[in-house]
Amino acid sequence: MALIIRGSDLGKNMSRYLVDRIDTHAGVQVCLNTQVTRLDGERSLGAIRVTSPAGETVIRCAGLFSLIGAEPSSDWLSGCAALDEHGFVLTDLSLDDEHLDNSWQLAGRRPLPFETSRPGLFAVGDLRSGSMKRVAAAVGEGSAAVRSVHQYIAFDH
Repeated sequence: MALIIRGSDLGKNMSRYLVDRIDTHAGVQVCLNTQVTRLDGERSLGAIRVTSPAGETVIRCAGLFSLIGAEPSSDWLSGCAALDEHGFVLTDLSLDDEHLDNSWQLAGRRPLPFETSRPGLFAVGDLRSGSMKRVAAAVGEGSAAVRSVHQYIAFDH
């Protein structure tokens, strides 16, 4: 099995427990500074082409899994929502009174499920503090948040 890493450090954007398991697994080949440049196959995946500083290589495979990292990318919020100590967005029951400003007193309510410290701003999936960090969970959270959005619209409009 090959693990393709675009950067030069396996641990930069991955949980430490995963890095440790990969480093000690004899059946995993780690390819740093490498990227997938092409998928090959007829009716299903048969190989991937990767490019590294050493050139292009074809790796035969029947599957491909993409992991984009474990670090939250929350800088774009620019103080719009309260974050935990790791940069994940705090929502609903994770929010203490210190995270809620006067707009909540005016609204006369506590945050709805998946609502952030900013009324009407909702967060789901990997960026949310306490999330399961799994695709299926993120999809479920997104679906459930729709109900909160409808409630927010009914309260405030």
